[in-house]
Amino acid sequence: MVDQNCPITKAAKVLGRKWTLEMIYYLRERKRFCELQETVGGVNPATLTQRLKTLERAGIINRYPIAGGPRHVEYELTESGEDLLGVLNSLAVWVHRWYPEEER
Repeated sequence: MVDQNCPITKAAKVLGRKWTLEMIYYLRERKRFCELQETVGGVNPATLTQRLKTLERAGIINRYPIAGGPRHVEYELTESGEDLLGVLNSLAVWVHRWYPEEER
């Protein structure tokens, strides 16, 4: 039985889906949808939209409309999202330490 009070279980519900951690990692700077899609690479637009909505609902990113029409928006980390960068940086250090270059 899964412990619903486990902090890792709670984090995995929001962060455990494919592309999510990469999106947070690359949103160190405010980006438009198309910039984020290009930076992450390989994610289809529907999946990217779904993940962005999930992160916005979780309070990890903010969505900002920009001039140029209703479909032009930018995304940026909230304070909560910026707090995750320390975790992602630690994870990157772990990967570099324990996985040879050819396995990354």
